[in-house]
Amino acid sequence: MKSVKRVICLLLAVLLVAVFTACNKEVDTKPTATPEPTQSTSVEETPTPGPTEENKYAERVTITYACPQVRAGFDYTNGDDYAKMLSEKFNYEFKTTNLPWNEWHSLLSTWIMAQNMPDVIIYNYGEGTHADAVNFVQQGLIRRLPDDWKEKWPGVADVYAKTTLGPKLEEMFGGTYFIPRARFYYNLLGEPLANHWSAWVRWDWIQAVGKEKKNNYSIPELMEIARLIKEKDPDGLGDRLAPMSFTTNNAARFFLEANSTYWNTFYKGADGKYAWGAAHERTLEGLKLWYQAFTEGILDPEFYLLEYEQDMEKFQTLGEAGISYLGGQTADIERYRIDFSTRTGLPQEAFGMATLLGTDGYYHQRDLINYWGAIAFSPKADEKVVERWLDVMEWACSEDGYPSTSMGIKGVDWDRDANGNLVSLVPEGVLLSGDVGEGKYPSLGHVLGSVILWDDLQFDNPNITPSYRDESKALYQNRYDLSTPETFTKVDWKVWMNGTENMRRARGIAYDTEFANMVTTAKSEEDLVQIYEKWLQDQMAIIQPVLDELNQ
Repeated sequence: MKSVKRVICLLLAVLLVAVFTACNKEVDTKPTATPEPTQSTSVEETPTPGPTEENKYAERVTITYACPQVRAGFDYTNGDDYAKMLSEKFNYEFKTTNLPWNEWHSLLSTWIMAQNMPDVIIYNYGEGTHADAVNFVQQGLIRRLPDDWKEKWPGVADVYAKTTLGPKLEEMFGGTYFIPRARFYYNLLGEPLANHWSAWVRWDWIQAVGKEKKNNYSIPELMEIARLIKEKDPDGLGDRLAPMSFTTNNAARFFLEANSTYWNTFYKGADGKYAWGAAHERTLEGLKLWYQAFTEGILDPEFYLLEYEQDMEKFQTLGEAGISYLGGQTADIERYRIDFSTRTGLPQEAFGMATLLGTDGYYHQRDLINYWGAIAFSPKADEKVVERWLDVMEWACSEDGYPSTSMGIKGVDWDRDANGNLVSLVPEGVLLSGDVGEGKYPSLGHVLGSVILWDDLQFDNPNITPSYRDESKALYQNRYDLSTPETFTKVDWKVWMNGTENMRRARGIAYDTEFANMVTTAKSEEDLVQIYEKWLQDQMAIIQPVLDELNQ
């Protein structure tokens, strides 16, 4: 009996093995789908899916930001359709702080030193603030970008390379701490880079006093026109008439900077030695012209009391000034005229712009350098916040993002034709960028990730009347045509990047105020010269140590 049971068990085991073998053979021999030619059927060779825009930005981040171009009180997250488009695309909450123009550097410096800066700032980088930037970097108060940032954000890196300043700072710091924003990219004018500051003139008054309408004037020419405007008072304004209206700073730029290239800094002379520009004969010549304008009554008698942009108000809003000296970006050249016409009731054609030349008939300027304002990140900012904002910046450098920063939403406000040229979809009379209640998109401008500034696109922007674009190009061009390498100079990096304590003290001299005080206190031109020469001597305790350092 036991033998029979063993035989039965063995037979059952053999039967089960046969059944399992047959089942396995049936599974193995089922037909498989033919793989796509370019795809691998091996699980091991299948790459891990990369992040999509949806899952890359799944986590909402809050980004804090500060710069003077922020419109105070405006909601840059959802305040208009453009801001909303970007905040939804990149999934962020954007908390902004407006910095008053005259407190831009001081406020940021205070926050940086207190280690309480926002996640993202626009640093007012320049000769006068470079030494502070060096100090901040050395103390670890500004975030260093990862060494591979240029590979991750190649569009930003390409713009950065064209700013000149960015690579110079990277070389000095041994890494990237600041990303300067480029004034020009596709339409870079040349090197050195010309500034947009221009003489604002009343074409109608110039013609009324019998003078020629043109796009460049020397300082003496405009002073003669101002004398005639005072004499004839074309609009009968009486005591309200200001033939010339400048704030203290703008008066210094008009009479001194436009006549003496190095009026407030140091330069290398023909003998190879560094000298102080304030002591140059052309600086004194410009100072005498400033004094003449003041004593003759063709310059606003209370110029030294005018606050920021009050000279612009007298020209553009009140229509009381014949000549001012202010910005003339291509982006604003038409807007300024629209505002002028709206506010004064005068035709746009009455508002002119011209290149200002020195007494020698040449244009004077030091290299503007292809940047304005530099982006910097807090060392305390979350890495996700930094990367998210760099992604926004990368988009703003892209083929669609770059025009959008100035022209609004693609497919709504602008598009491209079959040849790839920009086409405006904006109805006539619609203002895209402006204050709340005035512009369609108050958020439009340089705040939301711009790395290429408006200066560049405006040469191609169909929203600007072609005649105004041509006018702006001509203004820029005659600054190259009407200058020499000695009057329109390339940057001297030895001076520009000098951050010694002696140089810091020298840069602390308020040149515009000092010269304005000479103009308003002198009893005669002879007295002016004596005051000026005494002032030069008084400053040598500050100036000589810098000259000694530069000439070592």
